Amino acid sequence: MSGERQILEQWAKRNPGLYEGLKQAVSGAEGTILGGKPGYNVMFGGGRFKDFSRHPDRVIRSGGYASAAAGAYQFMPGTWQGAQQSLGLSDFGPQSQDLAMLKLARDRLKPIGGLSAITKANALTPEIQAALAPEWASFPTQSGSSYYGQPVKKAEEIQRFFEQGRQRGSQVTATSPAAPQRSVEDILSSVLTGAQKPGLEETNKKATSLVDTIKGSLIQSLVAPLINPLGML
Repeated sequence: MSGERQILEQWAKRNPGLYEGLKQAVSGAEGTILGGKPGYNVMFGGGRFKDFSRHPDRVIRSGGYASAAAGAYQFMPGTWQGAQQSLGLSDFGPQSQDLAMLKLARDRLKPIGGLSAITKANALTPEIQAALAPEWASFPTQSGSSYYGQPVKKAEEIQRFFEQGRQRGSQVTATSPAAPQRSVEDILSSVLTGAQKPGLEETNKKATSLVDTIKGSLIQSLVAPLINPLGML
C-alpha cells in the first residue's frame, strides 16, 4: 500500500463527517447523486454502467458536450488512470472511487494546506471550492464562474450538499455500537483455558485454579487497605 493511500485512509477515518460531506458535495456538484447518495455507476449524460472492474472509458455526447467522464465524481479516463496507479487501486468500485476523489481533492488543496483546510474550516468555504474548481468544472471559482466555462453550481448549493453528507457521516459515527466490555475473569479465562476441547481437561483445571488465585489476590489487595488503612496487620 502506498504512503499516500495510507494518509488518505487515515484522514477519512479520523474525519468521517467531513469525508462524507466532501463525497456528497462533489457528487452533488457533478450531478451524480442517486437516492440521496453518490451514484458510482453514472456516466456523463446520466447513463449507467454495470462493470466496476475498470473505468468505462466511453465517450458520450449529451447537451452539446462530449465526454468520457464516469463514476460518482466523473473521472476522465486519464485522470482515473493516474490516481489508480498512484494509490494501487484494483477496480473502479465505490471505495476506489472515493479514495481517488480524495487524492484529487488533496492535490488541488495543497496550496492552501491540503485536506487540513477542510478540517480547520469544517466546511467547503468559497476559497476551498475555488481551489477544487480546476478539478471539477461544476465547482465555482472565486468569481462564481466555472474554471472551464461550463455550467457551474453556486457555492451555497455545494455547501448544502456538503452539510447533507457531513450530517450523515456524523450520525453513522454516533450510532456505531460500542465494543462489548469484558470482565477480567472473562479475559483471563479465554486466554488461559481457550476453547473446551477433548484432551485439555488437566490444562483447564490448572488454568481455572490460576484464575481463582489471581482473583483472590486482586480482592485481597483491594480489601486490605480498607480493613487496615495504616498498613498494620
